[in-house]
Amino acid sequence: MARKRGSGVPSTGPRRGRKLAARRLLEAFDLEGVERWASREPRAFAILQSLLFDPDEAVRWRTAEAMGRVAAVRARTDVERVRELVRRTLWLMNDESGGILWFGPQVLGAVLAHVPVLCGEFLDVLAGFLEEEPFRTDVRWGLWRVALARPDAVAAAAAGALAASLSDPSPAVRGHAALALAAACGPAATAALAHDRAPLLVFDPRTGNFRAATVGEAASGAI
Repeated sequence: MARKRGSGVPSTGPRRGRKLAARRLLEAFDLEGVERWASREPRAFAILQSLLFDPDEAVRWRTAEAMGRVAAVRARTDVERVRELVRRTLWLMNDESGGILWFGPQVLGAVLAHVPVLCGEFLDVLAGFLEEEPFRTDVRWGLWRVALARPDAVAAAAAGALAASLSDPSPAVRGHAALALAAACGPAATAALAHDRAPLLVFDPRTGNFRAATVGEAASGAI
């Protein structure tokens, strides 16, 4: 199989080989390698989307973040292609599509974080899924992901709804709401949860790993 010198990743070959190459990069959480791979792989989005159904949960989460990085690469020359990815992801989150893309909110959060020019068009749409099952926790994670890059946009689009979520009985929901709201508006907005010791598991897009914390730690901005 032909290789591009210095990349360590097959540049040509059957779809399965290209998917395995992408998966190896995700296992290593080598996002720069993903960008190099995507720069010469025209079907990068389709290949990564298939990995959103990988048996390994960490690979699925890392795939969503990788799709954001690839979206940023594509947007430099063809933002309409990224816009179409967002539209398709939203479609696949609806029952009318015939199936549910469980990782849709994570993909949208990563893409909007890396291509902020699309926030004005789609951030309100993402926030519109806040109370939709099965996405309640993951939409809040997606808003946190955007808030890490564009806190002002999330504050404008969803601060009120996130604040209302701080009393949710689910630790995952209120914890991720606290993450997003603290990132968007500062920890003063989530001070009411400072002593909430309910356990929380958070995927950190900066490290590619899960982090065990408490709702109070999320509210304090410590994550």
